[in-house]
Amino acid sequence: MDSLRHIVENTLVPHSAFVEASIRIEQCMRYAVDSPEPVCLAIVGESRTGNTRVLEEYASKYSPARTKEGLNIPILAVKSPSKPTVKGMAELMLQIMGDPRFDSGTENAKTIRLKRLMKNAGTYQIVLDEFQHFYDKGLRGVMHHMADWLKILVDDTKAALVVSGLPSCMAVLEQNEQLAGRFFAPVVMPRFDWTNTEHREEFMGILGAFQESIGSHFDIPRLDHEEMGFRCYCATGGLIGYLSKFLRSAVWNAIDTNKKIITLDDFRLAHKSAVWSCEQISNTLSPFSRKFQATFAEELIAQAREIGLPKAQVAVSRSKNSTPRVARPRNI
Repeated sequence: MDSLRHIVENTLVPHSAFVEASIRIEQCMRYAVDSPEPVCLAIVGESRTGNTRVLEEYASKYSPARTKEGLNIPILAVKSPSKPTVKGMAELMLQIMGDPRFDSGTENAKTIRLKRLMKNAGTYQIVLDEFQHFYDKGLRGVMHHMADWLKILVDDTKAALVVSGLPSCMAVLEQNEQLAGRFFAPVVMPRFDWTNTEHREEFMGILGAFQESIGSHFDIPRLDHEEMGFRCYCATGGLIGYLSKFLRSAVWNAIDTNKKIITLDDFRLAHKSAVWSCEQISNTLSPFSRKFQATFAEELIAQAREIGLPKAQVAVSRSKNSTPRVARPRNI
């Protein structure tokens, strides 16, 4: 039963951006050991595009292990707090490294101890998620003290650095030339766009993988059929995180009610509880309603592209496209 509950998250679908990110992170790790300068990479994407999943899958291959020489921690994986400080970040890293005195000492003392622990534990890579927190939205500026500390840490330890975050994290690099100079071109994790043939094919491939995994346990509408694919796109805006979330909800609901059949209406209810709370689309007909016309229309695409965006960004997008549009349904 536990495996059935986790069937969605256990369905790993390595689409092209996921594969590229995984390969390049691995490359950073492999060549950082004897590289004359730090090897740094940024994984960038909107919320729910899969940044964190890439890091989690990668880090799971390099779990800490106890050897004759002591504890080996090849990767130091850490998530930035919402308001990071050097002292707080050093404490967090020390705690992850297993230092029992992680909260003692000055900022400088903690940094020195961290470097020593990384050397002794054979740590060759730092993986930092939520990197956008290094940019202070309130002050509209980069936390330069944090960025400089991270740069020096990477320089001194010769560890590869992989950062991941929302597009706003690129401001940290753009406003810190020395740190930016250490980075290769970023890997962008896109939201899938139904109007892009390559994106649409990949999105359908992902649905096919979920059809195979979920469909082996439940009787479900064919996710890999084009009409259902368009419904799923309109429901999630092409964001894999939202797709997984509502499918997970549908599976959980079926388990809790001892059902072996998941219907279109079950998808509607699962989507409503998992995703359908976005204010900007709350008055729109559910893509899983039987009344929904699953045929291409510009309005449907525009609505889907707003899913997951901050309200302010949605308002800006709508103001730029305020000219009335006429829906022209056509075959998908």
